[in-house]
Amino acid sequence: MKNVLIVGCGYLGSHIANYFDQQGWNVKIAGKKSFYVEHLVSTINFYEMDITNSDLINSIIEENDMVIYAAGSINATNKFEDIAQDVSENYLSFINLLNECSNKKISKFIFLSSAGTVYGDTDKIAEENDCLNPINIYGLQKVYCENLIKIKHYESNNLPYVILRISNPYGGIQNPHKNQGIIPVLIDKALYKEPFTFWGNVNSLRDFIYIDDFLAATYLSATTQINEVINIASGTCTSIQRVIDIVQQRVGDVIKIVYKKSNNKVLMNNRINNSKLIQLTGYSPLTLIEDGIFKMIKKSNIYDKM
Repeated sequence: MKNVLIVGCGYLGSHIANYFDQQGWNVKIAGKKSFYVEHLVSTINFYEMDITNSDLINSIIEENDMVIYAAGSINATNKFEDIAQDVSENYLSFINLLNECSNKKISKFIFLSSAGTVYGDTDKIAEENDCLNPINIYGLQKVYCENLIKIKHYESNNLPYVILRISNPYGGIQNPHKNQGIIPVLIDKALYKEPFTFWGNVNSLRDFIYIDDFLAATYLSATTQINEVINIASGTCTSIQRVIDIVQQRVGDVIKIVYKKSNNKVLMNNRINNSKLIQLTGYSPLTLIEDGIFKMIKKSNIYDKM
């Protein structure tokens, strides 16, 4: 049986763990105890730990493991003042993790990067070979980690890797109170008839990928490719205003939106090319955003509660 260790048990890490388990892998996942731990299938081995503690995380890495790094220490709302603590607590521990993975000769290192931040604002559709231009420290961290992986691979020749630049996944089991994505929060506000506070510009464009498509694309990319950078995206762009309209149409009610100006730079154009994903894996995301939102609403039993 093939072994995978997932570092980080949040929204994406927990879904990836369950998906690999369904494919017959022996799955280990490490991270802090959270809402998502409760939704892991019983056959998965969960290790509750601080993943920045190198001794703890190193103790569960084994030779020939596939290691998937799905942890996040900051997000797009963090500011420049937050970077010093992030460097001392997370950058150095990531370097230690790469060294350990290389020394133990793991089968492959998979890194979840961010197509939503590393390319920055651009008038063109972003491709993997484009120059990177992050506009916040979250994107900066992803670019830094990507480059560390490549350098460690080149120097050691002991770290096969796949870097996945992910757009904006939604759907599945998602905690709306964590503010991880606009779609689950909008649905939750519609369900409880509460106002939704939006920081930014409703005309900004995003690539949203439904969780089922994300998981299939991630699995195929991780298990069939080596030493590649791949955009995991739907290939379709949607404005925030369109997302709001779709949620309102699907629930049959108007959501009160409180618009506020963001103090951070707002990314206006985030269009992602997924042709490399399709070429390398043969997989093309299938779910239209209208259908994905409807699936989430049905799963929430929103019609029964309104």
